[in-house]
Amino acid sequence: MEDADEWKLYQKDPRVACKYGEKCYRKNPDHLKAFKHSPKRKKEDEDGKNKDMWGPSKKQKTDDSKDDLPNTSHSSSSDEFVVPASEDCSSTVTATDTVISDQKTSQDDNKADSDLPIPQFEDSVKDFNVGDSPEDIRYNVEQKFLLEMPDDFFDFWDFCSQINKEKPEEALAKAGLTLVGPYDVLTGKLKSLKSRKISSYVCHWRYFYDPPEFMTVIAGDENEYHIGYYRDDPFSLPGFVASMSSIKPGNIKPLGENIFAGVCSYLTQRMKEENPFKKVPLQRLYKEIELFAKKKNYSLEAVTQGMKKRNKQVVAKTFHGAGIVVPLHGDVGYREIPETPANLRKMFQKVVNAKTDDERRKHFDDIQELITNVQFAYDEGDFGMGLELGLNLFTFGSELFHKPIYHVLGVGYDLLGREPYIDILQAHLKNRRRGSNVSILEVI
Repeated sequence: MEDADEWKLYQKDPRVACKYGEKCYRKNPDHLKAFKHSPKRKKEDEDGKNKDMWGPSKKQKTDDSKDDLPNTSHSSSSDEFVVPASEDCSSTVTATDTVISDQKTSQDDNKADSDLPIPQFEDSVKDFNVGDSPEDIRYNVEQKFLLEMPDDFFDFWDFCSQINKEKPEEALAKAGLTLVGPYDVLTGKLKSLKSRKISSYVCHWRYFYDPPEFMTVIAGDENEYHIGYYRDDPFSLPGFVASMSSIKPGNIKPLGENIFAGVCSYLTQRMKEENPFKKVPLQRLYKEIELFAKKKNYSLEAVTQGMKKRNKQVVAKTFHGAGIVVPLHGDVGYREIPETPANLRKMFQKVVNAKTDDERRKHFDDIQELITNVQFAYDEGDFGMGLELGLNLFTFGSELFHKPIYHVLGVGYDLLGREPYIDILQAHLKNRRRGSNVSILEVI
């Protein structure tokens, strides 16, 4: 009888019913006041069952206080994603806008994932010009690539300058490696760049699968092999150096804590594969790096205490393997995606394999539901969920997902206070190239 009475009260309630019905788990007071919810939802709230809706989540324990949580007004009860703006432009995009639509014919048939046209990524954030180059080389690099480089980056340049005074970038040529990316500020090659748009700089030597957190600084001569720095927060120094290649597309393999350790790790593997004749110059190079690193007190360990500490802070593995780290305040900061990684890949693949537009939109509905869940998570302060989903979509590697990737990751980065990654992501999605020809100097 009690349930029947509650149901009658629910039916008489003049408020609009929540569109998510029994699946709604939002606890925002404004939302609960504006919309009526079924008696079943209320009972679950009282029993505390909603807390376990997504199953157990792996969280690091930090300060239990929630006073330091950033304002989540980006995502309100009106069910909208607000695309964060860079300089002087902003745009509001509804969650339903992320459905694959307005598809346009791709300019490069080789990049197509199927016979269907690929939707062209349309950004809502304006590009901006870089000012005059600072005299200080550190600030010069940061100005163009938006990220501060660690001491070992510059010390490695000094090492290479000792090996090859004329062209330090070619000091590792015998090992099949070349200094690229931000090192081209030191070589002076970027002075010839006609466009001073920030998008040109941040895309320089950015490979197809490089997420915003990864910055390439060394390129190999085969299999799109490249070494770079990985950092969780753009305002912090890198957590480790890693490699990526076309052998395992999208996979990030940690090599060490600094660039000296990263190159030595690469050389160790190469020496195992090469014949005795080719192994000699690699051994000599390794010894030279080892001696220089020792003088500068750089560790050549493949896994350091700092890297182990970060691994303990990882809340989700992600497709690329490096995982994500987000601030946690008690139980707030991250919640698991309600799908296994294997199921996510199947969902993404169904969209790519679709034979018609209608079939593609139908399969995208499942992903749209996850995006809606991410929006709820953003409302509740669990920003890590969107970061995980967005990076998984990015690493999956289909241009079909560029629009939702930007919407999901853009808001996530904004809420986490990682704004430089928004500019990097935007530029990369507009100029995402496959293969090893990723120098911006080759296309501008």
